Amino acid sequence: MANLNSSNQIHNDGDHHQIPTQNRVIIHFRFQSRVITPPSSIKQNLNSNSSFLGLDDTFTYDIHNAPDSDSLLYEILSRLPLKSVFKFKCVSKHWQTLISQRSFSQFYISRMLTSNTASCSLPFRILYRYMYDRKIEDILDRFRPESYSSSVLYLSRDQHLDIKFKILAVSNGLMLCWSFSNRVYHVCDPVTRQWVTLGRKKVYKYGPSPSFNWEGFVSRVNEDNVVTSFRIVRVGNLKSPSNYLSLDMYSSETGEWVDYRLPCPNPIAFPKHGAGPISFNGILHWFIYDHGMVSFDPYKDPKSCRVIPFPADRDAQSEVTNDGLYRLCDGCQGKLRFFQVAPDTSSFYCFSMWDLKDYDKGEWCSEFKVTRSDLSSSDHELKSWLMKATFLPLSFHPFDLDIVYMRCVELACVVSYSMHNRKLEVACKPTGVDALSWRVVVPFMIPRWPTPVPISPVP
Repeated sequence: MANLNSSNQIHNDGDHHQIPTQNRVIIHFRFQSRVITPPSSIKQNLNSNSSFLGLDDTFTYDIHNAPDSDSLLYEILSRLPLKSVFKFKCVSKHWQTLISQRSFSQFYISRMLTSNTASCSLPFRILYRYMYDRKIEDILDRFRPESYSSSVLYLSRDQHLDIKFKILAVSNGLMLCWSFSNRVYHVCDPVTRQWVTLGRKKVYKYGPSPSFNWEGFVSRVNEDNVVTSFRIVRVGNLKSPSNYLSLDMYSSETGEWVDYRLPCPNPIAFPKHGAGPISFNGILHWFIYDHGMVSFDPYKDPKSCRVIPFPADRDAQSEVTNDGLYRLCDGCQGKLRFFQVAPDTSSFYCFSMWDLKDYDKGEWCSEFKVTRSDLSSSDHELKSWLMKATFLPLSFHPFDLDIVYMRCVELACVVSYSMHNRKLEVACKPTGVDALSWRVVVPFMIPRWPTPVPISPVP
């Protein structure tokens, strides 16, 4: 097992004080942590009176109704920092087996996701794609659990240096990075700090080496939630409309790049200011001119692509004028969503959203349209700007269908918008990045369990 470095430790004076009370055991925990938080409710036989980080986590455990002899150990270990959990695998063979079981990892992750302080600790960050570190090891150091701040926006701090790396995509805990200096890809696991470097392709099936970019990244996991394979797909530049989509795909199962030239039902071209594709249900979607997406499933054979139009009743003129800057399209909790902000403050509607109700037919359904007079905020300064501020969409909250994050240009901050309450709140300020938009950020789910990187065979 690779190093799992963390500053999280258990206080010696706060270990497991057990006091029998009416056939129950009261257990007090006290630990320091920056990522893992006490939950508000525990399944089955657990009643919790949880607290914020750094305070006692007290829960009541009913011995007589325990499902099995290891359930109490589950409850105890699942409250510890990840580094401590893996250290305790050395206690005994029984503990090693228990911690290695799929059921324990699922229980551990479930407790983290159901925490009542999840909104405070945020099990994800909006990650700025560009990194100024010199080595891939330095990037991985940034993703140690103790390195996370409470801010929703995660930035590389050494902006006086040249940009060395770009975070292209994330999938099932793995991260795809591009090295500008070495011109190679790295697939990394931020928890174990393991990475693999991918070789370059030299020969192309369809003629001379084309220019590929806008990489997509998809991985698959088995029933134990272990990544078994991954695929990287990049598309060829289309400066003019074409009836063919050129793709270059790397498979960890073969260790090779394979290029494809797929027919498209309609002529397609990519925007001038493009970005990496969005991944939805394992399918990659690249934005194209004519206001839609071209999709490709890396694991489906035979290889093919299809075009999915955007909602017909959106503000299409804004798409053309601003090259998609004021819209956000991405997956969230099994839904593919399209969120649009009106660039003109005098527009009747300021925020609009659609869900793709029928993926196969490409049918969108309008969810809401909101005017500026509908908006509110508890932040005094933000409230004074609601009728005149410029908002740029950044990211949906991956665990909360109600929240979308935006950049408030005038206040140089990131705000959260509750669709249900129509309320805007300051989530992070100042941003420190003038050109912050959905094109240069990626929602990054903070890894909750080690994800070994599949090792490709040598071609």
